[in-house]
Amino acid sequence: MLKKIIKRLLLLLSGFLVLLLLITFTPGIWHYWVTYPSYDREVRDLQKFRREVLSQTKLNTYRGVLHVHSYLSHDSRGTLDDIIPAAKKDGIDFIFLTDHPHGDIDTLPKGYRGMHDGVLIEPGTEKQGFDCWPLQPAIIDWKADKDSVARNIVSKGGIIFYAHTEEPHNWANPFYQGMEIYNFHTDTRDQSPVPILFNIIINGNRYRHWALREFFNEQTTILSRWDSLNKIRKIVGFSAVDSHENQNIRARYLQDGRILWVGNNNHVLDTMEVKFWNKWLFEKPDKSGWVFKFLIDTYETGFNYITNYVVADSLTTHSLADNLKKGHLFTAFKTLADAKGFQYFGLNRNDSVCAILGDSVRIDQVKMLRAESPLPGQFRLIHDGKTIAVSSENCYQISSNKVLEKGAYRIEIHLKLQGKLIPWLYSNPIYIY
Repeated sequence: MLKKIIKRLLLLLSGFLVLLLLITFTPGIWHYWVTYPSYDREVRDLQKFRREVLSQTKLNTYRGVLHVHSYLSHDSRGTLDDIIPAAKKDGIDFIFLTDHPHGDIDTLPKGYRGMHDGVLIEPGTEKQGFDCWPLQPAIIDWKADKDSVARNIVSKGGIIFYAHTEEPHNWANPFYQGMEIYNFHTDTRDQSPVPILFNIIINGNRYRHWALREFFNEQTTILSRWDSLNKIRKIVGFSAVDSHENQNIRARYLQDGRILWVGNNNHVLDTMEVKFWNKWLFEKPDKSGWVFKFLIDTYETGFNYITNYVVADSLTTHSLADNLKKGHLFTAFKTLADAKGFQYFGLNRNDSVCAILGDSVRIDQVKMLRAESPLPGQFRLIHDGKTIAVSSENCYQISSNKVLEKGAYRIEIHLKLQGKLIPWLYSNPIYIY
């Protein structure tokens, strides 16, 4: 009798474990064989409709990522050997780093700076809710009042943007110049990572970009805050990849021949001897010395996930920084499609361009606002937070057909994927006063 009971319990336990495995891994398997290949086909098919958009200015458009961490941050080990190949593969022209300081006194420039194999790098800091780029030699005392820190940096020509804008900030601070309207790590906080982790394990390198998009939820609260702030004064909006390449498990050799294991957020997990039973795990060291890597977030995936497009005259720190401050940028989810070629501008009564995104123009000097895209989608013209015009789902442009009023006008473009319209592009506003 006891044997029968034990046998039944073991059968029930086995059945439960099989059911648990099916529940855990079936969605990822389905995504691997069905969902994500379908996504890839739709993205490829969309490219067939790409067209060239006539530039309305003599300025160039440069792809870049802001809010990126390297080995100088306590929670990253990224080096140029990791960062530059990823940037090159993703078509990134510039990187504005934001490495965490190691104390209350922060000295810049630090770490990487300048042109590296065609990619421009500018050092900066993330601290106390700021993305900060002094753009010149500076010593920052982070023990000082936050508003004083912002005033000192901005008064000397630097950039202060608010980071992690889901968190509380002094929105009345008159010195900050912009804010993150999307941050990937912010997006991961509103749901359990466990199912997505299993999905990433199954989909691996091939579909990591789609697996990570399972975190995506449009940041409507942050966008609404941005719109409300732009009613009062100009606040530049940009996206943050917040890349550390640190949600991973990696291993490298120590000088004594043992293996050092490093886990999430650059934490040391353990050291071990290399034995016959574990030697098969380790490969030839890569350029950074890693002999084992299980990667969840990578620089390559992050840089391609969402990208800033800055309209500037040259690929120099001075030009990029100047145009960042002016709001001459838009941001797009590059995983869905590259947005280079997008144009947003105002026309005067002579049909000449009188403003581009980020500019302010007097109401009697602008007749019409127009946006044009290299790919078809649904355009939305948003005035002070309210959608006032929506195009069909396959348009290449939108124009303001009503009499314009004072306020901030920005553009969103949504693309259709799997029958649903999803956000692709956000522009900075044109301000009419």
